[in-house]
Amino acid sequence: MAMLDTELKYFKENLEEWLKYYEGQYALVKDDKLIKTFTTFEEAYDDGVKRFGRLSFLVKQIVKQEISYVLPALTLGLIRAHS
Repeated sequence: MAMLDTELKYFKENLEEWLKYYEGQYALVKDDKLIKTFTTFEEAYDDGVKRFGRLSFLVKQIVKQEISYVLPALTLGLIRAHS
C-alpha cells in the first residue's frame, strides 16, 4: 500500500458518520483510527507532529464536498513538486 492509503480508506469509510458530529472540523487520522478532531488545520497538524513526529498521518477536513485547488505554476511546469 502507498503512504496514507490506510488513513484515506478509513476516512472515506467513516465520512458519513463523522459529518453528523464533526462537519467542518479537521480530522487527525493515524492508521485506521480517528485520533481527534480540531477546528483548524494548524491545530490538527501541530498535534499530529507532537504525537507522531516524522511518521505519516492524515489531516483532512470533514466536509460533504471537497474543494479542489489548481496550482497553475505546477501544472504548467514552472515549478516542480520534487524541488
